Amino acid sequence: MIEFKKMLVTPTLAKQMLEANTSNRRLRENVVMQYANDMISDRWKENTAEMIKVSETGVILDGQHRLHGVIKANKPIYFYIATNLPDEVFDVLDTGSRRNASDVFMVQGIKNQNLIPSMISMYNLLVLGKRYGIGKHDKATNAMLLDQYYKEETFWQNVARQSGNWYMAFAKILPTSYIGGFYAYFYKLNNEKAEEFFKQLTTGIDVENNTILLLRNKLMQDKMSPRKIPQTLKMALILKTWNYYIKGQEPKLLKYDTVNEEFPVALAF
Repeated sequence: MIEFKKMLVTPTLAKQMLEANTSNRRLRENVVMQYANDMISDRWKENTAEMIKVSETGVILDGQHRLHGVIKANKPIYFYIATNLPDEVFDVLDTGSRRNASDVFMVQGIKNQNLIPSMISMYNLLVLGKRYGIGKHDKATNAMLLDQYYKEETFWQNVARQSGNWYMAFAKILPTSYIGGFYAYFYKLNNEKAEEFFKQLTTGIDVENNTILLLRNKLMQDKMSPRKIPQTLKMALILKTWNYYIKGQEPKLLKYDTVNEEFPVALAF
């Protein structure tokens, strides 16, 4: 049964409580320093609804930064503490220092945890046919991203591995979220073509379609320019290049008219 209590947490007790946290999200030192400074200067508010959440196995599910703040400040502080919570609720707790998807993937011991969540998010953007950011009603939660990853674990690890290699081959010009998201999206349409498309785009070697070189040059110019290509335009150019590649067409110019053209839909073959 979950229990709630107010407790004076001393630096010694804080250290003891943190001993069970063999796996937790990355510690943000700036957050710890902010908390510690507030505690030292008596700006810390004790009577808030924020609780330190402790699992049934003693793991700190939410509150490690506050406990580290107590240790840093070397000052006892009263906290409201909830104990005996199920360990599996970790990935849906998003209070305090906000836990992002990479934190949740890291705690699960997932390789490439810094790459995969953003790739899945970009993939979802494309699947939903969105040209801007996903709205709050469509946006996947940390738990949903984790579930989506586990349904195709091998696939997403392969996407991350390939994308990381192509990111370096392309001198870090196109973000891994774009490479991974588009690669996963195109892979579902035509896996062989998807691999060849990104290999040619990122390396510039053995390019079969001149439109890929046009896109490659645009992306390189964008990297050097102070005025960046808007996300919608960049997505449209990548999609149009893919379609030209699939159809075997090679226009002299690669452009997208945001006013008069429909947003492109990727072709399967």
